[in-house]
Formats: sequence, C-alpha cells, structure tokens
Amino acid sequence: MTSPTDPPGPGVVIWQGYHHAWDYNHRLNRFGSYVTQGDGNGRGPRVVHTAASGTGPDIAHFKEFATYVEAKGVAFQVGVAETLIECPRTESTPFRIKLDKLELDPALQGKQVYAVLLNGFDIYADDHADKLIAFDLEVSDPVAIKDGRQIRFSILGSMCVDCRSPECQLWPLRLEAERIDQKEIMQEEEPDPELIPQGLPHKASIDRRKVERAFNWVKQQLVRVTGLEEVKRSVIGKDEDTLRRRLFRIFKTRFFLKLLKWRITTPYVLRVHYVIVAGTNDSLAVSESDFFENSYDWDMESEIHLSEIGTQDVSVPARKNWSAATLGFKHLSLQVTLDEEHGSSDPIQWGKGMHFLEWSSAIRSIRFEDQQVKANLDLFYKCWSAAMNEMITLVTWGAFRAAGRATLGARLTLLQFRDGTVAHQQQIPGRLYWPGGGRSAKRDPRGRSTRKVPIYSAASPDGDDAV
Repeated sequence: MTSPTDPPGPGVVIWQGYHHAWDYNHRLNRFGSYVTQGDGNGRGPRVVHTAASGTGPDIAHFKEFATYVEAKGVAFQVGVAETLIECPRTESTPFRIKLDKLELDPALQGKQVYAVLLNGFDIYADDHADKLIAFDLEVSDPVAIKDGRQIRFSILGSMCVDCRSPECQLWPLRLEAERIDQKEIMQEEEPDPELIPQGLPHKASIDRRKVERAFNWVKQQLVRVTGLEEVKRSVIGKDEDTLRRRLFRIFKTRFFLKLLKWRITTPYVLRVHYVIVAGTNDSLAVSESDFFENSYDWDMESEIHLSEIGTQDVSVPARKNWSAATLGFKHLSLQVTLDEEHGSSDPIQWGKGMHFLEWSSAIRSIRFEDQQVKANLDLFYKCWSAAMNEMITLVTWGAFRAAGRATLGARLTLLQFRDGTVAHQQQIPGRLYWPGGGRSAKRDPRGRSTRKVPIYSAASPDGDDAV
C-alpha cells in the first residue's frame, strides 16, 4: 500500500458524485463537484466542491466520492468544456458542447475501445441567481477519427430556472437602493477565506407555525404597502414614483426601479469535467447501465430524508473474471416541481422555481458479486427541513417551506480491466462558509473547497460506506 500523499501513477481518479446540504434553503448562485488530476510535480489529485447562496449567509456541508484506477494497456485523458446557458425563466434551455477533432494524447491513440465519463461539473450565475427547476447533463458515446489520433463527442443537456419572488431580481425590473444617510454606510471587512465559522448565530428552536404565520403576514404587508403587486404585473411609469416614495418612508433608503434592457434571460456558466478512457479489447471492457430513476413527493409537514427515500441498490451485468471494475457517471438529471396548490398566495412563492436545501447524486459501496457490479446509488433532492427554522433571521427571511415533487435520474458507465487496480473508494467530507449578501461567486475563493484525494494501490476491504 502506498502513502496517501504519494503522487498519482499512470491512472486517473474517477469522480463518483457528491452529497450536499445547506443549513437552510437557497437559490442557485453556484454549485459544483468535480475532480482535478495530479500535475506530476508532487501535487496529487484533488476533489473540488463549489457552493454559493444568494442573499443569506450559510454553511454548506458536503462529501465527494472518488476512486483511483490504473490498468495495463489502458490510458486516460482529462479535459474541461464550458458553455454559457441563457435561460428564459420557466423554459427548458438546451445546450450542446461539441468536442470535434479533439487531439488524443499519444498513449490513447490507435486503441480499440473508448469511453468518456463525466468527471464532475461546476455551474454559477453569471449575473443573478434564480431558483432551480431542472438540470440535465449527459456525455455522448465517443467516436475515434483520423486513424485513432482524434476523438469526437458531445456534452449535452438542458437547464430550467425561475424566480419571481421579492428576494430575487424582479423580472423585467431591477430594484436598486442607495442610502441617503451617509453615516449609515460602513466599510465591509472581508473575512479570511480560510476561516470557516463554526455556525451562524441563532436562538433556540422556535415554533415553526408561529414564525411562518408572522413572516407570511409581513410579506403580505410588504406587497400591500410598497405596491410590489403592481411591480409583479410590470406596471411602471408614474407608479414607479409612488413605489419609490413608499419604500423611502419604510426603509429611509432611496430606491430606483430600472428596466432591464435585453434582460429576458438568466445566464449561467457551466463547466463540465470529463475523462476519456482508451484501451484494447484485451485490456478494457465498457458497458452502460439502464437509466435509473427516483421519483417522490413531499408536503409541508413531514420532512423527507436521504436514507429513507433517496437510496437504491443498482447492478450492471459484468464480464466474468474481470473483477477489477468501477462505475462512473454518463448521465445525470434532476426535475423539481413546486406544488402551487400549497401557499400560492404567499408572494415569496411567485413563479415555479424551487429553493434548494440538499442535493445528492452519488455511487457508493461498489462491489463485484455474481457476475454483476453492484452499488448503492443516491439520488435525492430536498427543499426544506425542520432544523432550518433556527436559521430564520431578518437576513434569511426568504427561507420557506414548500410542497413539491422531485424526479432524479442517472445512467452509469461500467469500466472493467483485465489487469488493473481499483483502489478503495474515497469519501472526502468538507464544508465552506458563504457570506451571502448577493455576492458574485464567479471568482470568490470562499465559494470553493479543494481537498486532497488519498491514493492507494489496492482496494481496502473495510471502508466507511455510511450515508
């Protein structure tokens, strides 16, 4: 067994998904999970998790799953592809990244068997964050061209978001504020990115029903007093001045309503990490699983849990005696539906998007049994928990419960090696603190957590496979 700090050998680390949970629910500002490989200069492979909320600060808790593999006669090549997704609200927006005539490394050229796996993804709001409705990501089958010197394949999928609630940017209007009392303007001190608070300040647990009734009343009064109902109906012009005066009387702040020119979409940047696997017929076998799906609904009274409804046992037929095997992702999908019959009069629920609290897509406990490669597949989405009531403050008032439905899916790729090594799967936990405040997460290091992937030369028989 090699040391966990040894640099990687000729193999690659396969990304096998993530578990993610906020302390309370949010819009989708930034979210991602992926693997980066070693550079050969003493820096080994890393798993990266990205997370950023919208207006409210929060701590993200997560775990990445990854396995190191290497095999005689098999070579690997990694890469990253990027696209901008312009999402009209409530409309599914397809995307396609074509990798045509991609030059293969010499070690991959002239092989007989090729496969491409998702090695993670990172998505962030290019301007403002909206609520999630659907996300779909898939890699096509590769085709070798130019006598095996090049390869072509596509990364394709779709995305759908929506947000018409007051704490989101009002479409097609933007609400901007300027304090007129300069004494109230304070220079914000940025915390050290390496320092992660132990938790957010909150009081003891409170009665959910009383809090929700109180906040619903406040929201309704905000709508009535400020005229936001007119804004919702896109009434501008002379009514804009009335709305500004009302907001000034309440907040002692001068507000401006601006018509967003050409702002009819919500732009997100998607970066997809992939790994190309190439081998001969005697060294590598590749097969594809069925499309596994998990659908369920929830109400606003009974909390759902990953361990109860989010995990299923899956299996993929395998070649006999090729027991060095592992699984990766070929296709991931998520569709959430807000139950508009519950609380649709609440202005915080304008639109069809869903706040997101937890999201898990992970392959765990992979084993070879009875000519099958079996695993536990986690496909889970959650929008509220009882514990998030403790986080409700004047800053986080946008957190709320909603009834709804989720459908998650995944298609897996099975890799088998005649003469190879598949290390024990690593489960690497982490957490990060995001300060909120509507900050952009494009380049802010506080929205990214990078951790080492320990490399082992052989599978361990007694790993921790707990959810």
